Amino acid sequence: MRELPVSDPIHRSWQRCLHQGLSRQQSAELDLLPQGELSARLEASRELVLCFERFVLPLFIQLLAGRPCRLLLCDGEGAILAASGDDSFARHAERIFLRSGARWGEGSKGTNAIGTALAEGNEVQVLGSQHFFAQHSFLSCSACPLLAPDGNLLGVLDISSDARHHGGDMLGTVRLLAMTLENALLARRPGWLVDLDPQTLWSPRLLLGEAGELLGANRAGRLWLGQHAFDGRQLLREHQICRIPPPRLQVEGKENVPLKMLERGISLLLEGETGSGKEHMARRLHQASSRAAAPLVCVNCGALPADLVEAELFGYVGGAFSGARSQGSAGYLRAAHGGILMLDEIGELPLLAQTRLLRVLQERAVTPLGSHRPEAVDFWLICASHRDLGAMVSAGTFREDLYYRLCGWRQRLAPWREWPPQERRQLLGRLLAEMDPALQLTEEAAQRLLAHPLPGNVRQLKQSLEVACVLAEGEGWIRPAHLQLPGDLVAEDVPHGLREAGHRQIASTLAECDGNVSKAARRLGISRTTLYRRLARKGVV
Repeated sequence: MRELPVSDPIHRSWQRCLHQGLSRQQSAELDLLPQGELSARLEASRELVLCFERFVLPLFIQLLAGRPCRLLLCDGEGAILAASGDDSFARHAERIFLRSGARWGEGSKGTNAIGTALAEGNEVQVLGSQHFFAQHSFLSCSACPLLAPDGNLLGVLDISSDARHHGGDMLGTVRLLAMTLENALLARRPGWLVDLDPQTLWSPRLLLGEAGELLGANRAGRLWLGQHAFDGRQLLREHQICRIPPPRLQVEGKENVPLKMLERGISLLLEGETGSGKEHMARRLHQASSRAAAPLVCVNCGALPADLVEAELFGYVGGAFSGARSQGSAGYLRAAHGGILMLDEIGELPLLAQTRLLRVLQERAVTPLGSHRPEAVDFWLICASHRDLGAMVSAGTFREDLYYRLCGWRQRLAPWREWPPQERRQLLGRLLAEMDPALQLTEEAAQRLLAHPLPGNVRQLKQSLEVACVLAEGEGWIRPAHLQLPGDLVAEDVPHGLREAGHRQIASTLAECDGNVSKAARRLGISRTTLYRRLARKGVV
């Protein structure tokens, strides 16, 4: 046996691998999640994945553009949830299944940055031949654990590359990216966010309740708490704070009824127009329930392939039908065991699948395709539809017995046009803070959104804001010209027209300021660097 590396974390990891009976020359175990289980894990980690995509990926691209490496987001078991980075290196990574759905715990993959960071509970770097399995020695990896605002382990962030190109900055970079992700998660929780040193990215940040109670902290905040006496009320008085409003969960004055119903095992039927927030409400109910730590599995019944509806929902054994995976699949219903299952657009479910679903709900057991042995399942059920299921029952396109089984409690979600104005404004502020905290809405832009009926409801509102954030990037303010709403011209010349309007505004503001760039930038609400860049594009400077 070759001499073990001297680095303590690596040495301890190799000892664990040898203790488990692993051999360096053997091949690593192929440890892949079934698609149904991967989907369930992605749904359970939806907020983590969202913050990863929105806040971490852009920074990763900026810091490591052109470098042959991959950024991997993993859950608490080392399962890769998302991957991004250089395509050429991705082809090498595929050879060892360094991709979504693969588990990289030490038990199956030996010493590696992901699994070892989880085992050690600390950031770690595994370079080349420090990997336990010889087949991984072409890799070098740096990983950092991810912590939730309450300090619990969420997963791991990892940068992997060819060993020849793994620079000394990789560990510091993944540490920075992990901190960025943790800060983003903290900023999405409702409460008072206290920034103890707002001038630095490494600032200790604490999340406090109305009475000053501690609700969460970032990594630097937890270190600060270990060195200082905590007085939440005094911190609220003395430091710069930001109010993070709670996500909207209004159920027509009966906010607590659907939670109460779920806890009693009564199924919910959410009805509302497309985009009215049915899936969002299901997530909030899940977060507020006693099953918050268990999976929430959301299934769009209308998006399931027609010939695979039953296989996707109820699972199958290996070889159950032509093209079936040899290891079989758990299916969405079994993936929701112990948690909550949401069947969105339930009205799109074929009659045969409706019959099988009714049997599952009656017997609380699923029989996978190709099997004769039922397997017990325990999940709470939320169904949703924008269609009139009662009318479908009358038309014979939806089973009456299933309909009454699903609507233990019916809840209608009001469309955007029926929301009270104050609630609309609160939602606008929260959505924009999540998308781009550096941007604000002018009053004219806010009024335009508040007054629009938005036939696509909250979903359309989010899309309009996302487009506006792109068009207003670097300006500080979203103006009416940045908004594209139903009835607006969406031809190819619209972005060009917006840019020209912006250039005209810059030119007139510069003229008003007698050519003083600093003064003009302040009046426009943008940085002097941004103004110089835009002037350079027009050939002015």
